[in-house]
Amino acid sequence: MPVFPPRWRRTGITTAVALAAILGLGTAVYLSVRTKGSPQQTATAFLMAWQRGDLPAMKAQVLEPPRDFDGIYDAFTKGSQAKKITIQRIRVHPKDNRNFGETATYYATFSVTLDGPVPYTYDGHLKIIDFDRAWKVHWSPTVIHPELQEIGSSEVRQIRVVPQRDGSSRLVFLETRAKGEQAGRLFADEGLKLAAILADSAQPGVTG
Repeated sequence: MPVFPPRWRRTGITTAVALAAILGLGTAVYLSVRTKGSPQQTATAFLMAWQRGDLPAMKAQVLEPPRDFDGIYDAFTKGSQAKKITIQRIRVHPKDNRNFGETATYYATFSVTLDGPVPYTYDGHLKIIDFDRAWKVHWSPTVIHPELQEIGSSEVRQIRVVPQRDGSSRLVFLETRAKGEQAGRLFADEGLKLAAILADSAQPGVTG
């Protein structure tokens, strides 16, 4: 004669099995949709690739890199005469007060040192977003330097690190134009062009 467990025990077993199935399904769904990696890993991978001069590895971390991505970085490195680029103090923090339904967004801050004839250090920043279950750098020219706007590699004509009278240095962007060529909007402050030209001409060791 078959022996059946009490009804309350059968109900408990059924409930436990159902809960286990639900939890297992929930875990599987979470593991399948969660964003891989982290904003910190993406920022670090991108910036360390820049430090190595590994442009393909940099682009792998970027969402929709521009077609002239390589040219822009080459122009910046050559213009600043940087023999070595060092990235330090990488810090990542989430965007404050994210709106409902808005893509997860993080911001990274870092320090860049250009080691060349005139050493120069400045602070940079970039934005990281969650796109298709991966953290990607939302790239713009300001990732290279905060004063750069929307530009192409052909517009980065001359970039120099210029020593200052107080012993510090600054990065200046000199725009050269062919006869009849329209001036591009490379600088937010037109006075920076004049200051750059004057600083450049006042330093015999810095060529224009």
